Amino acid sequence: MSSESAVQIQTEAQLEQLKSEEELMILYFSSETCNVCRAVFPKLLNLVEGYPVKVVTISIDEQREIAGQALVFTVPTVLIVHEGREILRESRFVDFRNIERTLNHVT
Repeated sequence: MSSESAVQIQTEAQLEQLKSEEELMILYFSSETCNVCRAVFPKLLNLVEGYPVKVVTISIDEQREIAGQALVFTVPTVLIVHEGREILRESRFVDFRNIERTLNHVT
């Protein structure tokens, strides 16, 4: 999966529509000034390759309200959403094994 295939959220309505349409999503919260975010994102995309999951990026710089509603206070934050509900949260020090285990469990 390439970064071009990830959906970048521009509005709260866009996020809500995706939540209603997609059974399984990964929400990736990041910031333009976060170097760790830039390093983690390609690893995340490599990990999810082959899984039926939509990757959604959300900039906390541009979408402060969405980040606040999701209780995201640090970046990077990875949320796995299954059937509209959060089932895993990894923040700052992302454990890719937990993400992989969760994806294997729900797919």
